[in-house]
Amino acid sequence: MNVSPTFSPPMHIMAPYFIVAGIFYFFSMLSLLFLDITSDLHDVSLVAWVHQYMLGFVMMSIFAAMAQLAPIVVEANHRFMSFFHLIWILLLVGLIVMLLGFYVNVALLPFGGILVLMAMVLFATDLWLTLKSTKRRTSVTASMKASNFFLLFGVLSGVMMALSYSGAQIDAMPWYKIHVFALIGGFVVMIIMGISTVLVPMFGYSKRVSDNDFGVSFKTMFTGVLVMMIGSLLQVDSLENIAMLFIMVSVAFYFYQLFDMFSSRARVEHDIWAKSMYVGFGSLVLSWFFIALSFLGISELLRPGLWLLLVGFMGFLIFGNFYKIIPFLVWFQRYSPLVGEQEVPMLHELVNQKMASMQFIFSSGGLFLTTLALLIKNQLLFNMGSTLLIMGAIFMLAQIVKIIKT
Repeated sequence: MNVSPTFSPPMHIMAPYFIVAGIFYFFSMLSLLFLDITSDLHDVSLVAWVHQYMLGFVMMSIFAAMAQLAPIVVEANHRFMSFFHLIWILLLVGLIVMLLGFYVNVALLPFGGILVLMAMVLFATDLWLTLKSTKRRTSVTASMKASNFFLLFGVLSGVMMALSYSGAQIDAMPWYKIHVFALIGGFVVMIIMGISTVLVPMFGYSKRVSDNDFGVSFKTMFTGVLVMMIGSLLQVDSLENIAMLFIMVSVAFYFYQLFDMFSSRARVEHDIWAKSMYVGFGSLVLSWFFIALSFLGISELLRPGLWLLLVGFMGFLIFGNFYKIIPFLVWFQRYSPLVGEQEVPMLHELVNQKMASMQFIFSSGGLFLTTLALLIKNQLLFNMGSTLLIMGAIFMLAQIVKIIKT
């Protein structure tokens, strides 16, 4: 793998992605204070919050990370780098219109969905053609290609649901599971699983898992999500149960691969990246355990399981890797040309360590309290945890802006 500045997108193109992601993370944590933790999972306020968090923070962050990582993995330049001037704008405007649809007028939902779909199509087109332009054929590149398939199906199913909510004669329920599993399982989790097999060895000084080992996790997840989509369309419960089994097995095998990577670390450093990975992957383990038990009949564990998946696993993995990816972009493009001519800072020196520690303490403490609150159904405790998460979000946003302006 060739880590070269020639494959890195210009910082002026990628900076808005990181800043907008940080802003939406802050507003998502702030919005928690106005949520009722006992409300139905289909409650409009909760659905709006999930879209704000997933599109504004998670998707924006993944697009930024993939713009950096995909060409490095395949050692090829982006086919359409100019698309990234538009993707974040379309995604941002589409999300705002969707939120207006949730809170003001449901007729706006399809319009916001179309704008989001346009952003996804541009991203998928560039990623697909970038991957296709290389001769490298691995399970990681295959997972990146497959994730595009699920990304587009997930957004299209969301548009179908938006049309249903705005009055069209469409049954929304079959599309609901397709929307959730295609985007979360087929795109977000599959992308994270793939790139973590690259990032964990790179940042954690450990060995990489074999391509065949990751191939088992990838193929099992792919099969599970695909069967879930078919089962949802046909409304066949047995297919959905089989799909869940495949997904659970995929994640379980991924746990084994993570353990193998972390246990092989040649140089153990408990830096902010490592601490974020501990919380993130620990959250995934607990999430898998809670969700598995919820499907076995303990339904009250579904909510904390999903919470740990979204905020614990996705949130901490994204922020942990931000501490590596953003300084990498800034250093390569601003300081690498000056090496040998003048003294330049090291990568880790671009990160304010005190600010990073405060972000981690507030965020991890907030995650613990909010998860506990969901388990015991205590609104006051949830609000206390949310306040800590808000403080963590402020420190993270300040850190992003500081590094970019360095």
